[in-house]
Amino acid sequence: MSDATLAAEISPLALSILELLDERPMHPYELAATMRERHQDEFIRLNFGSLYHTVEVVERNGWIVPAEREKEGRRPERTIYKLTPSGREMLVQVVSEILAIPRREYPHFAAGLMFMHHLSAEQAAERLRARGASLAAKAEKLRGIMAQLRADGLTRLSLVELEHKIAMLEFERTWVSGLEKEIADGRLEWKVGIHTDSERLRRTHGSSTH
Repeated sequence: MSDATLAAEISPLALSILELLDERPMHPYELAATMRERHQDEFIRLNFGSLYHTVEVVERNGWIVPAEREKEGRRPERTIYKLTPSGREMLVQVVSEILAIPRREYPHFAAGLMFMHHLSAEQAAERLRARGASLAAKAEKLRGIMAQLRADGLTRLSLVELEHKIAMLEFERTWVSGLEKEIADGRLEWKVGIHTDSERLRRTHGSSTH
């Protein structure tokens, strides 16, 4: 598999592992603790099963290697990993591509919007109102986290992903609130398919071309 293919398939969790090991060698438990301490679990799906599996994958690809093994008391021996030169090259390549090239994503919310006409207008408005409240609460929580981390001395560049997340939550909340009001006020026609006038124009246009 080429480096370009690998870069396209690398997961956010794998990328986070490479990024942290670029700072210093760590064992998997320390990687997980650091991710949670920095609230990276707001952006990646983190559990020990997926973490250890991903560590095995990036090691198999030659991006990390065992540096030493650590033994504390009766605890099982833990392997400390370090980043390889090829691992750092992959880290830089993937980050560069992510920043430059939008990827097609499949958010669940888009599917909900696509099929919300199966609810009544009142039900849809109610659900969107609840989503707006949840988005506001999430944004407020992240603002608190960011303020605390800034107070702890982290630079804005260290927290720019939190800033982006908050901005996206606020944008979505504003959009959802506007849509909910359109539905509640009856301004959004609760009907799917081609508009009656558009269908008539399409038939007229189609018949005039023959």
